[in-house]
Formats: sequence, structure tokens, C-alpha cells
Amino acid sequence: MYNMVYKTDVGDMAPDFTLPSTAGRTVRLYDCKNKKAVVLFFFNHEDPRCLNRLTALGKYYPRLKAENAVVLPVTIVPLDVGKKIVEGLQLPFGVLCDSDHAVTWMYNVAQCSSEPQHVCFQVITHISDPQVLIVDPSGIIRFKHRLSAEGPRLDDATLIEECKAAFR
Repeated sequence: MYNMVYKTDVGDMAPDFTLPSTAGRTVRLYDCKNKKAVVLFFFNHEDPRCLNRLTALGKYYPRLKAENAVVLPVTIVPLDVGKKIVEGLQLPFGVLCDSDHAVTWMYNVAQCSSEPQHVCFQVITHISDPQVLIVDPSGIIRFKHRLSAEGPRLDDATLIEECKAAFR
């Protein structure tokens, strides 16, 4: 089976997916359409920067929820490992587990090679391009931020303001 890579830039329709959550249910992105802004966070479960951002999202979750936003962190670990992450960080939301890597490929946040569209049979071990995306109620990506070591840090106030802007 070939994995599709979709355009995931600001202004593009966010590709739909369905993933199991550590909260005990299956989550489909398009089930959130017409209801709320969605904060998608593709994170590397072994990167302290990502875990710090995840902890901050947990801390500010009541404010995000008050803005009618839902937080969907996505990583490539199995459910049992995802549950340990949620428990260890004391998160008020579940983590979506993409253990077959289909969604991380779709959103182009993990690769087995530095060459785009490289086809091989290597196993992805981490998300190589962690990023935060905000999807508006119609399913359009309105904000995208890469968590790179060189770039500016996304502060929590900016994240909340971007969630508010997604409703305009």
C-alpha cells in the first residue's frame, strides 16, 4: 500500500483521518467540522520541546476549551505508550496514536529519508517535523507552526489568539 502525502499548508483543507485515542474512543477529524477549532499537534514523543509544548497545552486546555477548541495531539506510539504519556504529563485530554504511521505520512511530518516521496520499507521511529496546526470549523488549516530549534517559539497567548481567529 502506498501512503499519500497531502498539501497541508495554511488555506488547504485538512486531510481527514480516524485514530484511536488514549481516552478510550476513536476520533475522526471531520467529526469536529462545524463544531469547533481543532488544535492538531504532531509531536515527537522523545523530544523534550514537544513534551513541554504538550504540557503547556494541558495547562491552557481550560482556556482553549472556553474558546470552543479541541486539542488533538498525534504521535506514532501504540496506545499503551500513549496512555503512559498522558498519565506522566497529567494531561486533561487523550493522545491520538498513529501506530501504523498513515496519518503522519499524510501530513508529511515524518520521513524515513531526506528525499521527498522516497519509497522504502524503513520503520518510522519518531515524528521528524513536529508542528502545530489550527483547523477552523469548515476544515481549513488557518495556522501552522513548526517546532524547530532555530525558529521562533510559539507562545501560549499566540496559540489561543490563533484559535479565536479560526472562528472569523
